[in-house]
Amino acid sequence: MLTPSSKSSRNWKPAIEGILFTLAWLTLTNITIYFIYVRAVEAVKEQIREGLLRNVSAAATMIDGDQHQTFTSKASKNDPGYLSLIKRLERVRKASSDVKYAYTNIIKDGKVYFLANGSPQGDNDKDGRPDEAPQLMDPYPDAGLALRDALRLQKPAVDKEPYTDAWGTFYSAYAPFKDSSGKFVGTLGMDLELVTLKARLVPIGVAAQRAALTSDILAILFGAAVWFFRSRNRVLEVQRGLAIDQMSTVELERSQERCSSAIQLEAMATKIEHQASSIPEQTNSNKNKDYALALIRYARARQGIRSSSGENFDPAMLIKSSLPAHISIQVSSDLPPLVWGDSNELDLIIKSLCYSSSTSTILSSLEEVKLTVINEQLNDISLAVNIRYRDSISSQGSRATLIADRDHPEHVFDENSLQFATCVELVRALGGNLAHEQINENVEVVSLILPFKKSKEI
Repeated sequence: MLTPSSKSSRNWKPAIEGILFTLAWLTLTNITIYFIYVRAVEAVKEQIREGLLRNVSAAATMIDGDQHQTFTSKASKNDPGYLSLIKRLERVRKASSDVKYAYTNIIKDGKVYFLANGSPQGDNDKDGRPDEAPQLMDPYPDAGLALRDALRLQKPAVDKEPYTDAWGTFYSAYAPFKDSSGKFVGTLGMDLELVTLKARLVPIGVAAQRAALTSDILAILFGAAVWFFRSRNRVLEVQRGLAIDQMSTVELERSQERCSSAIQLEAMATKIEHQASSIPEQTNSNKNKDYALALIRYARARQGIRSSSGENFDPAMLIKSSLPAHISIQVSSDLPPLVWGDSNELDLIIKSLCYSSSTSTILSSLEEVKLTVINEQLNDISLAVNIRYRDSISSQGSRATLIADRDHPEHVFDENSLQFATCVELVRALGGNLAHEQINENVEVVSLILPFKKSKEI
């Protein structure tokens, strides 16, 4: 019986299962959405880096390296050629979308310097006036890794992530340019404003948020469904358990009732048998005594009382010796020569099925007996005996009713029916089975299955 605490635990269990399912769903889907979002952001960044690198590499080819390397001091800042270079850089910058600054750099004695930078400056120092652009040969002490790699390796380079310096935070790309002899001169740099990156990331973020919201809603719905169906299943399980308990109780009561009625029947039959035995031998008293003895056998079989003796015996030989020679008996080739059990019980069952109790003669309707083996296991074996009758409809119905209706509450049988009913109860007491099959209008088959042990060494 369930205690209040165990009932409370069972009531909470479906809710806990629903919550755990929801949490598991949220964890898996949100992690998946996060990794998809990160991969999409990285793809956008890679696309921006590649586009910026292509743009700066193409622009670097338009710089005159021979002229550029003549500007070696601040005194050249008013040189017409230098001013012309700055104007060209400004045109390149304006032609490139979202490029904030375009400038050139050189490396000298291991230090990075600005050389040309004509881009309009922002107000990074917040003094209300545009900042002054880096001048000719101004040092660039906080040059990023990409710029230093481009100057050192003389190859195009781009920032892997936005880089922050005194002029702001940008994606920067650098491409080398050379003089007419192919000698490396410096690098052209372009700083891309993050507005482009942010604009491209907005749809990705919105899509990720919508996916996460949808996932959350579905998680809650499916979690609620799990809770509902598991709760319903719990109710059905409890109802099923109660029904099984009730059926077991009813079956136990019916079994006790059968046993009680069988005990009373045995007591009554014993009394009749004693009365018949005390009367001098007469035909009627003998019949009463025989019927009482048959009734006692039936009552004991109905109580499940069986013999506990056992021996090795040949079931085929026993059946052949129990029946006349003209009855067809077919024995399966896989039937063992010996089995262990009570041969008297099998003999009694076969005779009950094949003989008339009143005349002790073979039933005229008996046609054939087949003996086979089923359910053979390590130490156990089951014998299947199929008995074929050719009978009237009334006789067939009597046998079929006694096999199908285990309780058959009315204990008023004629001698033949009582004998068959005793056989049915004895088979059940042995743990066997009886089945009835109607072949056609006049032919029926009674199938008998009895468990035995395999032969033992004595």
